Amino acid sequence: MAETAELRRHLRDLEERVAGPAARSTRETFEELLDEGFVEFGSSGKVHDRESIIAGMSTQSPQAWSIADFKLALLADDVALVTYIATQVGRGSSLRSSVWKRRGGKWRMAFHQGTKIQG
Repeated sequence: MAETAELRRHLRDLEERVAGPAARSTRETFEELLDEGFVEFGSSGKVHDRESIIAGMSTQSPQAWSIADFKLALLADDVALVTYIATQVGRGSSLRSSVWKRRGGKWRMAFHQGTKIQG
């Protein structure tokens, strides 16, 4: 499968959904976006699994943030790596990377990492 502008837009939209308030409105909506084996290496240095992220979604209020320098690399027909810089108002910027897997025609996040940018 060749990289397409449509797939790039779709995965960027999914990245924004994962962090936004709409995905966090119900457990079911958030579960649809995260793969069963999901793992996150947080910018705090903590490792989170799918259940801890879903359990914590009700205690976290999503903050406004923007994406810059969004890139897509297809690792296989149904596996994609996206990288970008996320900037949150009042919290600075971080380098982000996510691995997305397509199963049953739907893309779901399997891995995510955030690394704070110093300075």
